[in-house]
Amino acid sequence: MRLSFQSAAAAAILVTLCGLSATALGQAPPAAARPAPAAPATAGAELAGTRVAVIDIALIFKHHDRFNGQMNDIKRDIEQFEAYVRDQQKTMKSRHDELQNYNATSPEYKSREADLARTQADLQLKIGMERKNFLEREARVYYQIYKEIEASVKTFAQRARIGLVLRFNSDDMKEDDRASVLQGVNRAVVYHQGLDITAYIIEDLNRRPFNPNEKPAGPGLPTVGAPAPGATTQPPPRTATGPASRPIVPGGTR
Repeated sequence: MRLSFQSAAAAAILVTLCGLSATALGQAPPAAARPAPAAPATAGAELAGTRVAVIDIALIFKHHDRFNGQMNDIKRDIEQFEAYVRDQQKTMKSRHDELQNYNATSPEYKSREADLARTQADLQLKIGMERKNFLEREARVYYQIYKEIEASVKTFAQRARIGLVLRFNSDDMKEDDRASVLQGVNRAVVYHQGLDITAYIIEDLNRRPFNPNEKPAGPGLPTVGAPAPGATTQPPPRTATGPASRPIVPGGTR
């Protein structure tokens, strides 16, 4: 019985898929300027209903330094494992080619063939285990960072007297992009005026290592209300420099 290397090719595909997933999730975002907090509301300018604020969670993940650093570590480990798998596949192909020098009915051929089959099976098992490990590492990073975001938002909301924070998407719809249009028309938040606290949370998260036992001090936390005269409530335009891939955040696309 001669070995088919379709299984080995399938193993390579599994690793590639794993790498693509982790690259999409873990690669550093474009080096875009971080959104700057809008000017605090002026005294007496608070409007009715401003106990509600909005936040762009995907944008926070995009600009969270430690999140992107940890995801890049995972991406680097995946690339190293992919290189290992490619080396193993080259070795197995070489051993398969050597089998042609033996009589297919000889004991030595059968022994070498069985040994090669075991090596291939071990490699496939290792690929599956490593893929599971990478996905678990990604999940832990998302969990830890999201809990940190929750803590920062809670402190901000309590200090700014906000009773409800809603998740929204600050990206503009692209007319020629069907996915962007569909995402836009399904937004829960249709309009807000000066209620976006995303930039304040990014500032808070990036200025110190997260300690789950430490109450976040919070950035400058204004009472959320009407924007000051001339103040913009939108993040600055994002540049196109840097790697094209961006982290994919559950529940949102960036």
